[in-house]
Amino acid sequence: MVIAFIGVTTIFGLLVLGIRSKLQAIRSQTLTQRADGGWNVPLAAAFSGLRDVPWIATTQSNIAPLLVLHEKDFEYRVVRLQRRPYSDIALVDIRTTIGTVNLVLEFNDSARDFSGNTASLENATKALALFEQKGCRLTVRAQALVRAMDAKEDPRQKSLM
Repeated sequence: MVIAFIGVTTIFGLLVLGIRSKLQAIRSQTLTQRADGGWNVPLAAAFSGLRDVPWIATTQSNIAPLLVLHEKDFEYRVVRLQRRPYSDIALVDIRTTIGTVNLVLEFNDSARDFSGNTASLENATKALALFEQKGCRLTVRAQALVRAMDAKEDPRQKSLM
């Protein structure tokens, strides 16, 4: 019984350390411009769920999550790669909790949403600003983050915008 407890505790500890180190690695990355001109948003994990039921995912992946913002459209992947125009987005939100900074995309034509854990408030805010520039509607919470970033930054350093 004691040996089983020690084994389970050890496995749990290793899982927590693995998750924590992945979040730190993602958090240290920044948005990068790809050769095709799109902006890659680093993600620790991606989720798909029902848009009216926040924080509950029906599909998730931390193997190869993807969010790339192009000039006319964007790509995202939870399990399969999808490419959609910005006009398909009904609303962009941000939801945070311990170790999680999720960009949430709600779509006009679907009851499902996409959430990507950036693990970084700075990266999420920069991505929100890019979505806003593309004409996407942001929630009040997301708008407040973009405005706070605009107030803090020197206008000469807005190369990502």
